[in-house]
Amino acid sequence: MVERCEIYRREYFAAERSQQEQYVQDLKNEIAVMVKRIELLKTRCRKLMGQDLDSCSMEELKEITIQIEKSLTIVRSRKAKLNEDEIGKLKAEIARERERLNERSRLHEMFEEKPMWMQSRSLESEKSAPSSGLWKHEHFRCRN
Repeated sequence: MVERCEIYRREYFAAERSQQEQYVQDLKNEIAVMVKRIELLKTRCRKLMGQDLDSCSMEELKEITIQIEKSLTIVRSRKAKLNEDEIGKLKAEIARERERLNERSRLHEMFEEKPMWMQSRSLESEKSAPSSGLWKHEHFRCRN
């Protein structure tokens, strides 16, 4: 019985070890594929940036040109959208500023275009000044 258990144990662990080894080998293969893919992407990126073009054929150069033109169209479209958004914001800000200026003008008209401090001073001077215009002339003569 002990021998039989030992045989099963060896077979079980051998099978498990074989599965683990296969899993590790699959991971290594997947890593190798990913590394190769990353290298291809880096090479393509360098070519799109205008580097390492010496090895390119005429067809590859045409494809790169088409891709760059598509990318440039996307960039220009995005830039135009951002400019439109900014113009919209500025127009809204101008409209708000115009509204404030209109309100300010309306309030100036309502209060005869005099600031409050001037209105209060003119009221004080009217109260303290005599009602006749002679006072101004007498005051002027006294000074001379």
